Amino acid sequence: MNLKQIASIMSCTVLLAGCAQQQQQGKYTAPAAQTKAAPAAPAPQSGSVSAFYPSGKADGSGLWLEKTAPAEVLAGRPFEYSCLVSNLTDATLENVFVMDRVGTNFSLADSDPKASAVRNGVAIWNLGSFAPKESKVITLKGSSADEGVVTTCGWASYTPVACQDIRVVKANIQLTKTEPADEVICDPIPVALTVKNTGSSALSGVQITDSLPAGLTSDGKSSLNFDVGNLAPGESRDIKYNAAASAAGKFVNNAKVTSTEGVTAEASATTTVHQPVLAITCKASEQQFIGRKFDVNYTVSNTGDAPAAGSKLEVAVPGGVTVVSTTGNGQVSGKNIDWDLGSVEASAPQTVGATFTAADAGTYDFAGTTKGTCAAAASTSCETKIIGIPAILLEKSDNPDPVAVGDTTTYTVKVTNQGSANDSNVHVVITVGAELVPVSSPQGSINGQVVDFPVVPTLAPKDSFTYTVIAKGVKAGGAVTKFTLKSDMLTSPITAEESTTVY
Repeated sequence: MNLKQIASIMSCTVLLAGCAQQQQQGKYTAPAAQTKAAPAAPAPQSGSVSAFYPSGKADGSGLWLEKTAPAEVLAGRPFEYSCLVSNLTDATLENVFVMDRVGTNFSLADSDPKASAVRNGVAIWNLGSFAPKESKVITLKGSSADEGVVTTCGWASYTPVACQDIRVVKANIQLTKTEPADEVICDPIPVALTVKNTGSSALSGVQITDSLPAGLTSDGKSSLNFDVGNLAPGESRDIKYNAAASAAGKFVNNAKVTSTEGVTAEASATTTVHQPVLAITCKASEQQFIGRKFDVNYTVSNTGDAPAAGSKLEVAVPGGVTVVSTTGNGQVSGKNIDWDLGSVEASAPQTVGATFTAADAGTYDFAGTTKGTCAAAASTSCETKIIGIPAILLEKSDNPDPVAVGDTTTYTVKVTNQGSANDSNVHVVITVGAELVPVSSPQGSINGQVVDFPVVPTLAPKDSFTYTVIAKGVKAGGAVTKFTLKSDMLTSPITAEESTTVY
């Protein structure tokens, strides 16, 4: 700093009048010191002198300078004196300078703090800023070689500064979105959105837009908008809603929040929607006889990727069929059998069934339907053919027996279906013994000793038919006449013989 700069600074200073010889000033209450407490009431003291800047009086001044020095020292011996500088105001003072000038008979050894500059016998301290009521002390050390008077003169200056705080805040926003990672298609998907003002500025006009992916809706809508309004710093708001899935799959759900202040945030959540898919198959006895037991079994499987809870199976019992027993927890209710299957796990099929009997021949269809709480219905059917047991009775006779040569006898054959099922293609052939010769038959055709009767296409249960053949004795002996019966239900022909004595 040059002399012109110092002179400029001095434009705001008042010279400490009388220097070291002026020992007394009026009373004054000093500010609380931070570096060194200013005296509460600086009563006149020996070796102390004060000055106020810029007015020269305590009232109306901002800076107080007090110099304290010993009244007497020994030549050649070191001594020290101090300058106490105090801010009298409730504001910060900037650019505080203290200057101290000593006569040529004083040798400065050191100072605390050290002077910023020393020029032409003037030491200058740039003490910077002073907080309200703050005080700082400058201590100078030195000596005088000769007898006499050491005169020290000090003065101070500062720059009054008008300061005002402007608060700078930052706008910021945060959006989080949560929903379950996995859900079943028939259950609602709970979605939670949380928006939070994470900045230091208030936010206004906060809006959330939630665009649901294809396959998800909420109350039939695929795009949702929420007006949050204003959010104070640190304030948050929760928004909850339920979404519904129309198909299984993985759904990525994105949401965005905006505000009037221009800050935005995005959040995303993913839910995989699972779906149970029930399938059913049926296996029944292909054929059974009337009155005999037969089984029908149903296998329910889950081909989906979620358990099929609350699964049930219902089977309709055809008319004419009687339920003998069921497996599992099957319950007969009217014309139905019901099973409670519980939860059908994926890849863990369940098989149940029932045993039936039928009183009449016919083809019976057994339809079954299964469904679950969250699984669509699936149906199947299978059939069993109920047949009767054909039981063919062959009755034959001759009349008269014995018979004289030249006379005739009549052979009678009766075929009856004693079983419970039709027989078909029933065919009778009679071969007359050599001692006799067939001479007539109302139903059959004669070819030598053989009488062939027409084939009966169907012989119903309990139905019968009768054939007759008239034969004449031609030579004495024991004639053996053979009756042969064939039909579709017979695995081998039925044969019978009738012995007739010819004399």
